[in-house]
Amino acid sequence: MKNLLVLLFFGFSILSSAQNTVGVLSLTEDAMEGYTFFSPFSGTKAYMIDNCGNLINEWDRGTRPGLSAYFLENGLMMRTYKVSPIGQFTSASNAGGIELVDWDNNLVWKYEINTSEQLSHHDAVMMPNGNILVLTWEMTYREELIELGRNPNEIAPQNFMWSEKILELEPIGENDAKIVWQWHINDHYIQDFDASKTGFGVVSEHPELFDINQPEIGSINSNSSRDWTHMNAIDYNEELDQILISVRNTDEVWILDHSTTTEEAATHAGGRYGKGGDILYRWGNPSAYQRGLVGDQLLWGQHGTNWIKSGLANEGALLIYNNGNGKPGTDFSQAQILFPPQDSLGFYSSNDTDPFGPPSANTIYGDLNSESFYSPFLSNAQQLENGNTLINAGSPGLIFEVTPDREVVWAYKIPLFGDVPATQGQNVSSNGNFRAYKFPVDFSGFDDINITPGLPIELNPTPCNIMTSIDLEEESAFNFIFRSETNSIDLTGEVHMIESIALYDQQGKVIQRFSSPDKELKLKDAVLFGLFFLAVEVENGKQITTSIFLY
Repeated sequence: MKNLLVLLFFGFSILSSAQNTVGVLSLTEDAMEGYTFFSPFSGTKAYMIDNCGNLINEWDRGTRPGLSAYFLENGLMMRTYKVSPIGQFTSASNAGGIELVDWDNNLVWKYEINTSEQLSHHDAVMMPNGNILVLTWEMTYREELIELGRNPNEIAPQNFMWSEKILELEPIGENDAKIVWQWHINDHYIQDFDASKTGFGVVSEHPELFDINQPEIGSINSNSSRDWTHMNAIDYNEELDQILISVRNTDEVWILDHSTTTEEAATHAGGRYGKGGDILYRWGNPSAYQRGLVGDQLLWGQHGTNWIKSGLANEGALLIYNNGNGKPGTDFSQAQILFPPQDSLGFYSSNDTDPFGPPSANTIYGDLNSESFYSPFLSNAQQLENGNTLINAGSPGLIFEVTPDREVVWAYKIPLFGDVPATQGQNVSSNGNFRAYKFPVDFSGFDDINITPGLPIELNPTPCNIMTSIDLEEESAFNFIFRSETNSIDLTGEVHMIESIALYDQQGKVIQRFSSPDKELKLKDAVLFGLFFLAVEVENGKQITTSIFLY
């Protein structure tokens, strides 16, 4: 009888016959330990995975997202979802519904904004008080548009256009809500087209207002005849009591005052900052308010934008995914940090002639040839607790984490065709993703939740190609012995530390899995021989790998 002793070691890099095409593409020790949440655009599910792509949780809601989904500090998922629009709102960005769902996929609350006159879309944000801010289209017809100063020749052939409003909902019961605050863009237009109509003035003298005849400058807009602003992201800052929105079709981000009453929000005065519902700050395209040329544009079809939270690197700054959609020259995206000129009270500085500053944003990743990536639509970025940045290139379904030194330390390709899992080695499509977020293992949303990693989403997954290091005491805590006469692998040492084990061949195919393994792993297949790999999940959530020869 011959026994083969295999010592377990850490940091081993698995070499397979082909590099992964889906799932985890790379992983280093510098990636933040945690769980990543995403909800693909073409499916009905939301997912939480660990750094090795193992499924932590899955929510199947039966409807497509419309478009955002968030995992919250209270352990609930907040998700917008698509309905069949009652009115004439035809867009891939339709929502209509919003819901709160618990970890076990049970519906806690839902509410729909879907009439012939209004429809929620794109995004929503949960406020610290439990209320929800929701982006909403509202129908505005030809007569009102003309009275507001819109050029009649630039009104959609259907004789209506989609204006924007923001609703603050107070959830009530299981399926109702009270609108406690609202803001309408129709109250904040300026125009220099017709002196006899509302809001006539010099556009460059009023950057706090939106030019109702603003032409498209850079980004590509499939609904330009109707949806001429196309807000696609919203965030809230409790300390400042301000709202941040992304206005894609003018390639800008705006900041509004939420401290107003609804009545004040319809005017140009009132609230903490004294401007009512007017724009407090805007950035990205000064030609949108005639304080710059087309060549001065800095944002191109941007999507996810948010304030960086207190306690994180660059706290208080704005984090923007600049898609680069429509940018002259080569298409490429960037994750950027913007530091608005702001005083301690939250007021933004500007003068009477220049555009809002700063003159440029700080690029985290994407402006070097070696960093080329591109997503024309969707997408976001997130500042992480360890100082890294998570970047979600939404269109190709690529999520990756970079260090402040621009090193990619984790990369994941969503392994789905809609809701159908891809097989490792396939080239995947229909895996686009609006937003992705990563949470540390001690995030409050995981309190009282028993997290047990499952299998990766993709079929025939490979082990993590670079494993997270473990303590040296753990390195020699256990070992494996193959016994050919019993066709089994004996475990010795601190076996209680092991949560699960997977046996892989050299092509990354899973041969057998062992949950809660005992001191003997009985192999089902009696004809295995050659070099194989054991991927071992230990009790602290980390994964280590070793090779073993079966004969």
